[in-house]
Amino acid sequence: MSATPAVYFHEDQHFRGSMLWVVSLILALVAVSIVTSRAVRDPIAILPGLAILGAVFLLFALARLETEVRDDAVYVHFHGIWPTRRIPLDDIVSYEAKRYTLWESGGWGVHLTMSGMAYNVSGNDGVIFKMKSGRTVLVGTQRPAEFAAGIAKALEAHQPPR
Repeated sequence: MSATPAVYFHEDQHFRGSMLWVVSLILALVAVSIVTSRAVRDPIAILPGLAILGAVFLLFALARLETEVRDDAVYVHFHGIWPTRRIPLDDIVSYEAKRYTLWESGGWGVHLTMSGMAYNVSGNDGVIFKMKSGRTVLVGTQRPAEFAAGIAKALEAHQPPR
């Protein structure tokens, strides 16, 4: 029987309340107006577009970013959108809670940036990890100080006894 891993930090974030919904609504209104103008000639043509639009909205409504700091790694689960990312504590050179810019994150969602990966759903606060490989990983959070404190506790507990 295996022991339950210690969890030093846990956070669930959703796309709800973010500007993504405003932008999505504007794009949806533009798409619907274009499709309905063409639907006068072919009413069936509107169905695939509406189905795709509905699927995208459902994906964002159900998707969530779950972040956990455990005794072996930082886990980033972007449910419904991206496979789980495991950041082993042994691979972390440094980390910093910071306010980041759009250019550092690439926007909301999962992005490959010039220096590494970014995972976020709203806001502009997060923790940036510098990895042994030289790459960075940015994880957005609504609680950056608590996230960084959880990493500190996990790293302290992870250190081999001297």
